Formats: sequence, C-alpha cells, structure tokens
Amino acid sequence: MEFKPKATVCAVMLVLLLLSSYDGAGVGVAEARICTGKSQHHSFACISDKSCTKTCLSEHGAKWTAGYCKISRCTCQREC
Repeated sequence: MEFKPKATVCAVMLVLLLLSSYDGAGVGVAEARICTGKSQHHSFACISDKSCTKTCLSEHGAKWTAGYCKISRCTCQREC
C-alpha cells in the first residue's frame, strides 16, 4: 500500500483545523436561567446599581445574588 503525501498532509491539516476550532462548548454545560424581581425593601427611587445590590443581598429568604437600578427601580436577580 502506497501512501500519498498530499492526502496525508491534507488529512493531518483537517484534523488540526477541527481540533483548533473546538472550544469545549459541546460538553453539555447549560447556562442557568436568571430570575428577576422587584426589591421589597427599596421603596424610594434608586440612583446606582451599588445601592440596589446592597439592598438585594440583605433581603432575607429571597437568596438574591445581584441588584440593578433600572428605570429608577431596584431589580434583584438570582439563578432560578
């Protein structure tokens, strides 16, 4: 059986190309859904994400992980 150098080089290049384009996304890792809700303790208009995050993290029982100031209202977020 005779090897053809061009075919071998093409096959090796194809394998290298496929391996270099693999980013690990095919391993079945799913992103978590994000649930949002209005802050129960922040009753006045917010001015910064920092104050909303602080308020959301301090609310007991809700397990919020972040807070954002959207349209002058604190919106809390967590993984569902």
